[in-house]
Amino acid sequence: MKNITSKSINILSILAMTFFAIPKLLGQPTSVAGFKQFEKVIPLDAEFFMIFTGISELSMAILILYFAITQKIKVGMFAYAFLLITMITALGLEFIARPEPKMVLVIIAIVLVIFSVYQLLTLKNKVVV
Repeated sequence: MKNITSKSINILSILAMTFFAIPKLLGQPTSVAGFKQFEKVIPLDAEFFMIFTGISELSMAILILYFAITQKIKVGMFAYAFLLITMITALGLEFIARPEPKMVLVIIAIVLVIFSVYQLLTLKNKVVV
């Protein structure tokens, strides 16, 4: 059962990160507008931050895909720690930088935090000491 859960989390995480990376990397108007809101609060160029975030999200998707194929524990731990830190940061930005948090994004980020914690705990139990 744990194996099915882990594989499902891998697939959903890859799809979510790819889904959110592509509009940022393509400079879609919705993404640009969202990052303009962040620019008012954090001293980073909105376009740079958007591209950086898109590259980070796509990198996570690739890392998780690589982990899903190879089952290398250290890769999985790195990928899911990266996802966890990114989603905690995303939650912070939603509540601090946006005039009104987008609840759909908050819920997705919370689900991805839960996925990350689950995967990290599962992988920690597989590490040979």
